[in-house]
Amino acid sequence: MRIGLFTDTYRPSINGIVFVVESLKRELENLGHEVYVFCPAKSMSPSKQAELLNEDADSRIIRFPSIKGAFFDDYDTSVFFPPAVQRRIKEMELDMVHVFTPSQIGLVGVKAAKKNDIPLVIQHCTDIYEFVDHYPAVLPGALALAGIVFPMSVRLRGHDLLEIAKLYKPRAGVTKWNKDIIESVITILYSKADAVIALCRKSCKQLKSWQYDDYHYELVLMPNGVNALPHPTKTEVKAFREQWNLAEDDEIFGFVGRLGEEKNLPLLIKSFERHIARRRPKAKLLFVGDFEYRKTLEEMAAATKYADRIIFTGAMPREKLGLAYSVLDVFAFPSLKDTQGWVLHEAAHAGLPIVLVDKELSEVVQDGVNGFIANDNPTSFGRAIIALLEDANKRQEFGAISKKLAAKFTENRQVKKLEKLYQELIDQKAADESHDPDLDA
Repeated sequence: MRIGLFTDTYRPSINGIVFVVESLKRELENLGHEVYVFCPAKSMSPSKQAELLNEDADSRIIRFPSIKGAFFDDYDTSVFFPPAVQRRIKEMELDMVHVFTPSQIGLVGVKAAKKNDIPLVIQHCTDIYEFVDHYPAVLPGALALAGIVFPMSVRLRGHDLLEIAKLYKPRAGVTKWNKDIIESVITILYSKADAVIALCRKSCKQLKSWQYDDYHYELVLMPNGVNALPHPTKTEVKAFREQWNLAEDDEIFGFVGRLGEEKNLPLLIKSFERHIARRRPKAKLLFVGDFEYRKTLEEMAAATKYADRIIFTGAMPREKLGLAYSVLDVFAFPSLKDTQGWVLHEAAHAGLPIVLVDKELSEVVQDGVNGFIANDNPTSFGRAIIALLEDANKRQEFGAISKKLAAKFTENRQVKKLEKLYQELIDQKAADESHDPDLDA
């Protein structure tokens, strides 16, 4: 197959969508497919960016001029899509279009699929609906997406345009207005797809609840595949412990990932301060990652009585994250906004027990089997962490099960499922065309 992956965030950015697209490209190519990535250049000069990242024509990465995102920081705003862009995509004779982001480049992919009658898969990677609780300033970008970018990029019916026009009526509160826009635009957009991939049960329920009238689409539950990270050497682990003052007998729990406001990370500091630190005097809290909310978290940590036991390492290269997981006794994931939690799979592969809040988020965490589902408050979350820190046998038991669950969702296994979905949609498209009465005439 010739497959086009369309995303509004890619290298040099570092986030979950980037990892997913890179993984799919690599694994699909390993299966013999020809894969193209359509993405922003993070520069007005795509060729210069490609040169900086050592990309060549054989890498099949097609970059568009872009500027810093007006919608979310992780989404670049790409500009200048002349008719030549669609002609170039048509000449590639793609068999499948797979879209990861509902923004400019994602919409280029939707338009290419519909214009050239190519099967279209859209993946629900980011819960933008929930994100706006923390980023209310996206309203201008949301309105522009709904009223300008979307209609200019995708052929819409009169009914679609009427639905979009309703979104310009102000609501009681910016957040409600944002959410109404996002729910409507996502529902209309996804109804254009041959299949929509949801990464967790929570997303399936959310997207099903948004469907109405003739805005329906096929939902497929298919988490992204994640492989185990490289295992660090004893020397590397020893150096990491020394660097961050982590003794062998310290009880370490923590979080790995983007330190964003939407991740609900203050819950970890509050749980530590109010419950864990006093009950477990050797306990330490580790944050591995970076983003704009890190400063706020550091200020919160400094205001506690246990600031010397709350550690921020900053960002680490993904290939080195095995070091972080190797020193953790418990992985803590308080987010309620994620659609899968790539790091949950990494932690499970590393043999860690896991505590999280979102009970419908992950297929690699089962309550009371390899971790605990806590309530969204410091008391419940703190008790779950303490229960694991004080019981080495349970940690070992849970960790072994974590590895078994993670092994069910490796990159190769999940990409083979995706390949099967692609082929089914291609076959269905061919069957529909063979029974088209206009063609018979």
